[in-house]
Amino acid sequence: MAILIIKVMLNYSKFIAFTLTSFSFYTASVSILLKPAFAGEPIIDRNCNRHERTPEVFRKILPQNQAVILQSSHFKVNNQKYTLQLLKFPNSTNVLCLWKPNKRLPERLKNVSIIQDKVIEKVGRENLQTANFIITVKGKKTEDILNTAYKLDLTNPNQPKLTPLIRVYKK
Repeated sequence: MAILIIKVMLNYSKFIAFTLTSFSFYTASVSILLKPAFAGEPIIDRNCNRHERTPEVFRKILPQNQAVILQSSHFKVNNQKYTLQLLKFPNSTNVLCLWKPNKRLPERLKNVSIIQDKVIEKVGRENLQTANFIITVKGKKTEDILNTAYKLDLTNPNQPKLTPLIRVYKK
C-alpha cells in the first residue's frame, strides 16, 4: 500500500511540475505577444538615413517619406568599393544614395539635385570599367519634356558631375 501511495504521489508531483512549467511558458508567450513588435527592414528616409522600426519613428517619418531600395550598383574608384543605391518612395519619386568605403551608412548623393526627388525610370552603367552611369528621368506632366537622359560621373565620388545627354519632348 505504501508503494502505491508513493507512486501516486510521484505521478502527482510530475503532473504539478509539468503544469507549472507549461503555465510559465504560457505566461511568457502571452507577455511577448502583447508587446508590439517592429521587426524587419529599417525605415529609410529621403536623406538615406536608416531608422529602427519603432512607434516613434512611424509617427515621425510618414509612410510617403519611407523608401524601399529599388536598385544597388557597385563600382570601384581608386581600388575603393562604392555602392550607388536608388531608393523609391510611394509617390514613385526616387533618391540616389552613395555608400562610401569605411562608412557605416550611405549619404544622399550631393550636387545632383536636378534628378533627386524625381521619377527615375532607369539607372544603368555606361560600362563596367568606369564609374559612369546613365540615368533616365521622367518629365513632369506639366512640362513639355517626356524624359531626359543624364550621364552621372562618379570618378570622383565626393564631387559627382551630372551632364544632360538627351531630352525627349512631347508632341
